[in-house]
Amino acid sequence: MWNRSRVKAGSLQALAVLNRLSRRYEIDKIQRLSANFERACWRSVRCAEEGAYHRKYAFLRHCVDVINHRKAQRKIRSIPLDNIASRLASQFNGTNHSYIQKQVGIHLNRLSSALPSCLTQSDVTADKAKPQDILQKCKSNEVDSATAEKAVCVITEMVKLRRLQERLSSMAPNADTQRGYKRHRLESMALRFLPRL
Repeated sequence: MWNRSRVKAGSLQALAVLNRLSRRYEIDKIQRLSANFERACWRSVRCAEEGAYHRKYAFLRHCVDVINHRKAQRKIRSIPLDNIASRLASQFNGTNHSYIQKQVGIHLNRLSSALPSCLTQSDVTADKAKPQDILQKCKSNEVDSATAEKAVCVITEMVKLRRLQERLSSMAPNADTQRGYKRHRLESMALRFLPRL
């Protein structure tokens, strides 16, 4: 009889078979024990399923938090450059046009050499180049994401430097507008403001 009731599956199936056979042969002790063990097995299965569910839920919650954090920080680039344009603009004192323009040219050359080769000159010189377009072009040419992010930062810095260069060229002193006073004009001005004796 018991030789025929061997079960090669899991413990739950074995307990179900024992419970069925004990009811058939009216063995109360085995019936109670198998029912208790079956309940305990189901409890452990339920606890394991709940644990797996909680772990999965915690992982999904973590993923959603990361996505929300990235959404909130989307406008801030991960590789910010030092703000060269504002630093050079703060050094401007009205008389050092040529020095600041030379520094702007040096920084523009240095930044343009740091760009990946997939970007053309039109991408670099366009003031309205969107970061998404630049990132897409870099990704289509199999440039890694860190280099693409750095390229976006470099291009925005180059745009700022070009604007500073345009402002400096518009403010540069022309030889025609900044002529010095002639001698007789200076003397007449001095006579006008000197006290008479």
